[in-house]
Amino acid sequence: MDSFIAYELAFDCEAVTPMALPRNKGSTLRGAFFGALRRDFCLNKSLISCRTCPTAAVCPICRLVATVEKGGSRGEEVPRPFALKPVISNGLRWEAGDTFSFGLTLFGSALSLFPYVVLAVRRMGETGMGDRAAAPGRFHIREARAVNPASGIEKTIHRQGESLVHVPDIPITHADVLARADSLPQDRVELEIITPMRLIISGSLVHRLSFRALVQRLLGRLTDLYRYCTDERLAMDFAGLLQKAEEVRVVEDGTRWLDLSSYSRRRDARTPIGGLVGSIAFEGPLRDYLPLLVWGQFTQVGKDVTKGNGWYRIAFSCGIPEHEPQVLREGEAPDGPG
Repeated sequence: MDSFIAYELAFDCEAVTPMALPRNKGSTLRGAFFGALRRDFCLNKSLISCRTCPTAAVCPICRLVATVEKGGSRGEEVPRPFALKPVISNGLRWEAGDTFSFGLTLFGSALSLFPYVVLAVRRMGETGMGDRAAAPGRFHIREARAVNPASGIEKTIHRQGESLVHVPDIPITHADVLARADSLPQDRVELEIITPMRLIISGSLVHRLSFRALVQRLLGRLTDLYRYCTDERLAMDFAGLLQKAEEVRVVEDGTRWLDLSSYSRRRDARTPIGGLVGSIAFEGPLRDYLPLLVWGQFTQVGKDVTKGNGWYRIAFSCGIPEHEPQVLREGEAPDGPG
């Protein structure tokens, strides 16, 4: 995993006009993000699918949100090299002046697409998003930050009123992940599942989470991202890890199923994207799995991570110290991990 890195971006925004967002805010954000990229950068807007686009290999939309790989070993569709952390709020309406935040994580070489991300978020704010039965709500970026939750370091990369945007330079590395994993207990871990975790094992939805099911999907997620973002194969004892995962048991299960759906205007249809949310605790021989669990906080896991699904965090009650963020100014170097 040494070659794999992630860049987590946080956008703090302010509503300029009243804005209504549905219960499924992640799907709305993803739709607005894709729409902004397509509006500004797509060279073949008449095409329904990126699969037939002759510029797919160099198009930022295809590389980021509609990934296509001609002749790929697993078909043309490949993992999208980002995950979305949606607005977390029970509210459905924001008035002018109200604030909200969301995040987006880029993986590996996708950092080269960072300028398109910032431009797309700006355009989302200019054109508005949310309920289109009324006027879409417009917003602006108050501040954009690069964040490394594993080390507690964050850095402002853009502020309202500034034209300059700094490239993120505090990646989440495997060394950061290992240091974080070493601070965790070796025999118990509790996860807080923030957005629906929709796992499919052998063609069936997982309604009752087991540690083996979680590990199986995490291994799949990391394997796909690692291959696509580093052009290397992840060398791990997959069979051994899955077999040993059977020894880890669920000791507390506070999860529940949350039904959500995503609407596609192109297909004029709704797709279920619900999943498990809540808290769950595992006990057993966890040492070999802790780096996987830490990475999963950033990659997210399961279906529809680009719509905000599968976001969880390791609970602080497990002994992991909560960092006081180390805020860097331009030109400063971090003190070091942890």
